[in-house]
Amino acid sequence: MSAIWMNLIASTIALLACLIPLWLISLRIKNASIIDIFWGFGFVVVAAACLILAPAKTTYIWLLAALPIIWGLRLTFYLAKRNLGHGEDKRYVAMQKRAEKKGMPEMAWRRRAFFTIYLGQGLLILIVSAPVWVGIANALEWTEVVCVTTPCDFPPEVNEIAKIGPLAIGGALLWLIGFLFEAIGDAQLAAFLKTNKDYDGPLEDKPVMNKGLWKFTRHPNYFGNACMWWGIWLVACQAPWGWTTIFAPIVMTILLVRVSGKALLERQMKKRPAYVDYINRTSGFFPWFPKKP
Repeated sequence: MSAIWMNLIASTIALLACLIPLWLISLRIKNASIIDIFWGFGFVVVAAACLILAPAKTTYIWLLAALPIIWGLRLTFYLAKRNLGHGEDKRYVAMQKRAEKKGMPEMAWRRRAFFTIYLGQGLLILIVSAPVWVGIANALEWTEVVCVTTPCDFPPEVNEIAKIGPLAIGGALLWLIGFLFEAIGDAQLAAFLKTNKDYDGPLEDKPVMNKGLWKFTRHPNYFGNACMWWGIWLVACQAPWGWTTIFAPIVMTILLVRVSGKALLERQMKKRPAYVDYINRTSGFFPWFPKKP
C-alpha cells in the first residue's frame, strides 16, 4: 500500500480515536465547544501518527513533523487556558437555539453535532495537514530508504531529501515568523483583556486592542497562523509532489479570513463605533503601518 494512503488512514483512525471520546464528554457536560480546544491538537495527532509510521526519521522528516506539533501544542494550551471553565461558547448555544426553533430536541442536536461539527473539523484537519502526511510519505517512498533506525547513513542519491534543503529552510523561517506573530499577538491580547476585564461602561467607549502587533494588523494571530501553514507547505515542497498540497494552506487561509476567523469576529465587533474607527485605520490581515487619524 502507498505510504501516502498509510499515513492518511492512520491519521484518520487516530483522529476518530480522539473525536469520539471527546464528543461523548461533550454530551456529559453539555458543551460542544470543547472541540475548539482540540483543533490545534488534531494536527499534533496527525503529525505524530505519520512520524511513528515513518520507517526512517530523517532530519527533514523530523522538521516537517515538528512544525505542526509545536504550533498545535501551543494553540491547544492557549485555548484550554482561555476557554475552560467559561461554559459553552455562544456560537454553539446559538446553533442549538436555532435547531430548537425548528423542533429539534437538545440531544438530537448534540447527536447531529458529532457529524457536522466534530467530524467536520476532523475532515478539515486532514485536508489542511496534507503537506505533512504527503511530504513525510514521499520523502521516504520515492527514495526507497530501507534503514529503520535513527540515525542512519543514507546513500548519496537520497541526500537531497534526507537533509534540509533551501525550500525547507525558507519554509521553516516563514513558519517561525508566523509562530511569533500568533504567539505574541495572543499574549498581547490576553494581557489587554485581563487589564480591561472589569470595564462596565458604554459599549461605544469600550477599549479596543490597538497596541503592539495589533497596531499593524487587526488579526496578528490569524496572519501568523496562515504564515505557519504556508511555511509548512514550503517545507513539504522539498519532497516529491509536495507542491500538489497547495490546497491545504489555501483552505486554512480562507477559513481564517472568510469563514471562522476574521469575518466571523468582525461581524460582531463592527457593532462598536470604536472598532469601526480601528478598522478604518488598521490593516485587516497583512501587517502594515496604520493610517493617521
